[in-house]
Amino acid sequence: MFKSTKWRYIALFFIIYCSIFGYYYLVSNGLGNKPFYLQMRRFVVCTVVLLLPFIIIGKYQKFKFFTTHILTALAWFFTFPVLYYMTYSATVPFFSNHFDIVFAIYSFVSLTALHILLLKYTQQINLTSIIISFFQTILLLLPLLEIIYFIYYGSCISEAAIMAIYQTNPEEAKEWLSVTFGYTGLLFISVFISAIFFIFYKLNIKNTIRNTIPTLSKKPLIWLLIMFIGAGFYSIFNVLPQTGLLLAYNNIKFYFDSADKFKEYHINNFKSLEVSPPKNQTSSPHTIILVIGESASRNYMSAFSDTEHNTTPWLKDQKSNSNFILYKNAYSSWGGTVPALERALTEKNQYNNKEFNQSITIIDIAKKAGYHTSWFSNQGLVDSADTPITLVADTSDTKDWVCLNNTKPQYDGELIEYLKKVDPNKNNFIILHLMGSHDNFQNRYPPEFTQWGDPNVYDFPVNYDNSLYYTDYVLKNIYEYANNNLNLQAMIYFSDHGQNPKNKRHPDNFGFAFLRIPLFVYLSDEYKKINPEIFQTLSNHKDYYFTNDLIYDMVCGILNIKSPNFDETQSLASPKYKFTRETLKTRLGKIPLTDDKTDEK
Repeated sequence: MFKSTKWRYIALFFIIYCSIFGYYYLVSNGLGNKPFYLQMRRFVVCTVVLLLPFIIIGKYQKFKFFTTHILTALAWFFTFPVLYYMTYSATVPFFSNHFDIVFAIYSFVSLTALHILLLKYTQQINLTSIIISFFQTILLLLPLLEIIYFIYYGSCISEAAIMAIYQTNPEEAKEWLSVTFGYTGLLFISVFISAIFFIFYKLNIKNTIRNTIPTLSKKPLIWLLIMFIGAGFYSIFNVLPQTGLLLAYNNIKFYFDSADKFKEYHINNFKSLEVSPPKNQTSSPHTIILVIGESASRNYMSAFSDTEHNTTPWLKDQKSNSNFILYKNAYSSWGGTVPALERALTEKNQYNNKEFNQSITIIDIAKKAGYHTSWFSNQGLVDSADTPITLVADTSDTKDWVCLNNTKPQYDGELIEYLKKVDPNKNNFIILHLMGSHDNFQNRYPPEFTQWGDPNVYDFPVNYDNSLYYTDYVLKNIYEYANNNLNLQAMIYFSDHGQNPKNKRHPDNFGFAFLRIPLFVYLSDEYKKINPEIFQTLSNHKDYYFTNDLIYDMVCGILNIKSPNFDETQSLASPKYKFTRETLKTRLGKIPLTDDKTDEK
């Protein structure tokens, strides 16, 4: 068998090898000599392995037998590498898309070997076809998901997307799926997957030559068993975890697993934390409030920018109020919630080397300064994977989540009811985490708060403006209740990141539209009288540039504490504030603010 076909297989080897390596080279970017020659060698082995099924069983089965296995392999071979290249070839200088290609080859070999072995030892074509079609359909799910995602968003699935999925609770996932695809779309996808299984099942039956399987000799069977075990185990346990989508998932899992160490370090960190009492503090019980917005962009807030709609009428009116300081040059450190807030709420930032799990939090500082700490959130609580945000929240003296155990939409206005539970006879430090303008925007405000457009129609830009209008209303009510009932001394509001409502919800769209955020500080007359230097400094810095990973130090400054864990040079409340537009960065320290050319004065 081998002598008669030797030269044919040698020629076929070179054709296949050149095709595979040439394709790999085309879908990679910026390959240096090391990865180039490394993969050149590796694909030699892959090509040999790929040819083995044809060499061993080509005598017994016609080429059409391999049809479904080839189709399954091609889905992995092309999907992620091509989509990744299309997405990032213009922006990412180096990437090597080889693991999906390798997995396609080894999965083809292992499935083909399993197919023949099952046919030989069960003698049941129907049963074998069901089993093989099932595995093929399962393998096709990830490429199918990637294709659907690309069609909808215009980019491949990345770590940022998986991070968003990883921290999404079931209600948010259900909402997103229903809005994105609708129940008709989800039904169509289910039917489509079922159709793939049925078609593959029929093809596997049709393409199997019934009278040849029993004649398969012992030697090919041994080779097939070796191929199934070797290629199968290698592809599943070594290659598959490193394919594009699963590698991103594993990176995210590692990210959240590392956050669990926070609990391990926190007790000792808190015990050793030194904080001097606040200076010049009012003698009566008072309250400091930190409000965290969601997906609010100052570009669409009338208090900060010239907008089509007056989206923030209350805050806009406060521009003439000397107690309010609005900062027009604030940015997020990242275009997603968790990375941004794990820095905003702790001493970890873009400009130091501190680890989240070993960092002091703003809750810790407030506790040591003598405040009763409260965390009230309208965001979801992810029980299965404690996010860094939840880890910080859990250290509060009092914590509660509006959405906990609720299946219907809850609005940020509900947080006022939680404020009413706060004891006015204590010094209170309160963090309110809004749902704000989280996609889907239409679900972030009651229908009666619709100012523009039709409350029953999805129109993202208009819906977004309405959500900002409602946030403005909520902020007004938080301020008024706390001012009238809790002796409000200071209120700080910022957003985790921005948003571009003209684009679809996209975890990878980190243009500056997603990074420009609102920031304001309210200080009472009493606070201004007691702490005139802090007030004057904050006022003098209203045109300064700022990134929200420095919120921790800013709040420390407003609390007027001293601590080894507080860097005054990083606080807008300090005359020692050292940062400028030229020295500040975003996207976790990778992009300077000077790249935002549209924000230049």
